[in-house]
Amino acid sequence: MKINAVILAGGLSERFGSNKLLYKVGGEEIIKRVAKAVKDIADNAVLSVRNESIGKILSKLTGLSYIVDSELPCSGPIRGILSTVKEGNTLIIPADLPWIDGRTLSSFVESCIELGKSQICSLIWSSRGGRILDSMTALIGSIEHLSYVRRSCSLKKTRVTDLHRAANSLLLISAGILPEPWRMLDVDTPEDLSRVEGEWLKEALVIRQIALNNPYRGGIKMLETRNLKKAKEMFKLELSIYNSIENLKAHVIKDISFIGGNNGSNY
Repeated sequence: MKINAVILAGGLSERFGSNKLLYKVGGEEIIKRVAKAVKDIADNAVLSVRNESIGKILSKLTGLSYIVDSELPCSGPIRGILSTVKEGNTLIIPADLPWIDGRTLSSFVESCIELGKSQICSLIWSSRGGRILDSMTALIGSIEHLSYVRRSCSLKKTRVTDLHRAANSLLLISAGILPEPWRMLDVDTPEDLSRVEGEWLKEALVIRQIALNNPYRGGIKMLETRNLKKAKEMFKLELSIYNSIENLKAHVIKDISFIGGNNGSNY
């Protein structure tokens, strides 16, 4: 299978205090470590950046070309994804993984392929305390669902998790399945650079949103026609799909709250 890769390098590093992608771990910039791991497994790779100046700096460090986020109504990483993913079998990965290596990344991709075909396969951090979707690490097998995410940009606050909610099929692989799960951890602050050895469960979940006619897509269609009562019903139906995945559930609840009462008073 041919694999394309997009490294999401458009963050502002506000909590880190400086550009974390240029921070050196083991004598090497984090962005260079991520680029090396991606080059080990991908046929083609590109950096998604917020402007030309940072693109030139990161391109020089990694030897990769870059694409500047297009002027979509969306903001944040989802804009970078929509600006760069043009075909299927695309790995998206954040640029702030200080311990990543090709072996671990290859294990994730191989697990996605071996455990079944889906529109999108993502990583989850699964422990006895719950499940959290790592939305920015994913293998996209089809781009059909991205049109619904683009449409959502002008209708509501769009998050990276919309990428997963719009898909008709979703495969979630626990980090515990990987040989060294901690290598997939990202960093937000300098304190995060202390490696964490968690007790991650080994599991894989398959979610087929199509079984309920994909209520996320139904909700987007209803928002487009200003049928806010029906949109709210669609998102409430969607809520039942993600009951065990904390951040997906929370984001659906936020959409329901944003719409407001049956008359759309908060919309």
